[in-house]
Amino acid sequence: MITAQTIVRNAFHELTMTLLGLFEVYDADPALVEHAAHEIETILRRHLGALDGSPGTRGKRALERLLDELEAAQDHT
Repeated sequence: MITAQTIVRNAFHELTMTLLGLFEVYDADPALVEHAAHEIETILRRHLGALDGSPGTRGKRALERLLDELEAAQDHT
């Protein structure tokens, strides 16, 4: 059975992948990328609670770290 958490996590995963692609294509300002990642992560954590795992390796862009975290959480469900 697919849970509501799984559906929400999958939606955030797709959103994050889409934004990564768009920001890459349009060479988005790093501040915009950081802000978008922070806001998405805040909303995700509010709805799903803290996800297990580290936020990713240092030096990665914020959305890539968030994507890593979402994928790690998906592996645990």
